[in-house]
Amino acid sequence: MLNTQEHIDLIAMFEREFTGHRYDKEPKAMWPKGFIYQDGQLNDLFLAYRKGYAFGRAVYLSGTVAA
Repeated sequence: MLNTQEHIDLIAMFEREFTGHRYDKEPKAMWPKGFIYQDGQLNDLFLAYRKGYAFGRAVYLSGTVAA
């Protein structure tokens, strides 16, 4: 999902929802290692956000309800 339009859209949605932060990003070469933002707490928050998005998408695509 990295470097796709879906990932870019997810970053934009995250930044709209979590305002008031500096969104200094790491170089894209660091993204596969889980380093998106230079601020460690913001990065951890985004990774949790991305995992929640991925889980919701997987549930939706499978057509099942998560327990």
